[in-house]
Amino acid sequence: MRQLGMDKRIEKKKWTRKKITYITGSILFVLLAFFGFKSFNKKIFKADASRITVKEVIEGQFQDMILIDGDIEPINLVLVNTLEGGSVKEIFVEDGVFVEKGTPLIHLSNPTATLGYLNQETAIVEQINNLRNLKLSLEKDQRNLDESLIDSENSLAETTRRYKTDSILYGKDVIAKNDFIDIRESYRYEREKRNLLSNNVRKSSLDNKVQIEQINKSIEMMQRNLELIHENIEKMLVRAPVSGMLSSFDPVIGESYGRNQTVAKIDIQSGFKIKGRVDEYYLSTVKPGQLARFSFDGQLIDLKVKKVLPEVNNRQFEIELEFVGEVPEAITIGQSVQVRLELSKAQHSVMIPRGNYFQASGGQYVFVLNDQGEAHKRYIKLGNNNPGYYQVLEGLEAGERFISSSYQDFKNYETIEIK
Repeated sequence: MRQLGMDKRIEKKKWTRKKITYITGSILFVLLAFFGFKSFNKKIFKADASRITVKEVIEGQFQDMILIDGDIEPINLVLVNTLEGGSVKEIFVEDGVFVEKGTPLIHLSNPTATLGYLNQETAIVEQINNLRNLKLSLEKDQRNLDESLIDSENSLAETTRRYKTDSILYGKDVIAKNDFIDIRESYRYEREKRNLLSNNVRKSSLDNKVQIEQINKSIEMMQRNLELIHENIEKMLVRAPVSGMLSSFDPVIGESYGRNQTVAKIDIQSGFKIKGRVDEYYLSTVKPGQLARFSFDGQLIDLKVKKVLPEVNNRQFEIELEFVGEVPEAITIGQSVQVRLELSKAQHSVMIPRGNYFQASGGQYVFVLNDQGEAHKRYIKLGNNNPGYYQVLEGLEAGERFISSSYQDFKNYETIEIK
């Protein structure tokens, strides 16, 4: 009889020699493929030395600055405006001449406005005459009252003397009782009449004084209105408000001007300033007191920011710059200059010159030359820039040379072989 027993389970090995060999081969294949692809992808561009430009990385004082356009303007420029509208009737001076304060420039004609002023003047003169007549009438009435008071006081004085005399005589029975009573009543009447007139004169004098003061004030006001009317008529003659050099003055006979319209400018010749236009990006950076320079007749002229006008128009704001030293004699109003505005103090830095390479690389890399006639792509980090240089923060050292011409033909290559 066959003895039955338990079957023994044989476990299968997980890592066989064949499997290990297969995995190792696969890994080696992937690594070889990766490095082979990378080596294949390492492109080399052959460039003609005559078609590229090479510059050197330098080390020195770097200053962040920008170039702005500026115009020469006078420090104190006065606008000449019309005070009344009208058409040009006469022209007395020419543009570009020196004028004294008060010099007539043009005479305007406005018949409608002039007629209106004359009608106002007539009405005011009539009102002034009426007030003056009223004042004369009040003064005359006051004089009449004063005269009546004087007459009454004279009559009272005469009656008083008679009354006193008759009182003595009546006490001695010299005159009759009826005669004494008559003189006593006359004395009482004259006294009351004098008192009444005195009160009236005093009250009338106070009232007339107030009324006359009001009349005088009204007359003064109307006279001032007359003066204003005369001034408005005189405003048809446009005069120079200050002494100085006349500019932007080109009126034509018959040309119409509105009220408060500018007809000319006058430079009082107290100096020059420069008004510049700056990109709005630098609005928070530009401050009064910052230094600037511009080249004129082969010399660098120092400037300083005097005023920042924060209003932005066409994505630009304006600044006013003043001269630090003497102003060149050849400077004239209206000249345009290019100003280098300093945004920071100079600092010791590694720098590379600006060039066409930036358009293709965006400042992220440059091709650095070695001694074997090759240039290799190297990634760098740039900081601020000015019209001449970029500030290098990382990736380059002073003395190294790099290709500064355009990278457009070989921007996708890693190495440049220069023939």
